[in-house]
Amino acid sequence: MARETAVQLQGELQIEVMRALWRLGRAASVDDVRNELPDRHRGAYTTAQTVLNRLAERGLLVRERQGKAIFYATKVSEGDYYSRSVRETLASASDGARRAALAQLVGDMGPGELGEIEALAREVAAKRDGKKRR
Repeated sequence: MARETAVQLQGELQIEVMRALWRLGRAASVDDVRNELPDRHRGAYTTAQTVLNRLAERGLLVRERQGKAIFYATKVSEGDYYSRSVRETLASASDGARRAALAQLVGDMGPGELGEIEALAREVAAKRDGKKRR
């Protein structure tokens, strides 16, 4: 089965709009999204509406009409979006660049996150060992 390609967010406003929808965790109107945006990005209603429509056209959101209002919902969770983006970015990098990027990411993590990474690495290794034995 082919993996879906991640559509990249373009610009800070698109990122903030997606974050607002992920935080809300439900279908939301333009006003709902605007109210969730940081003050510096809470521009005109039509600006937010345009960004939401563009994100829907690019396949990141689904639009649903409820009466006269249009509601927008994300098609992918925040975790799935970023994991797909990172995977695609690292897949196209050389081995050295991939190691350097991973070292930077791990270096920026706190002790709790490092413990989670270690546990995930053990889990992946165990799954791979199980597949080899079959």
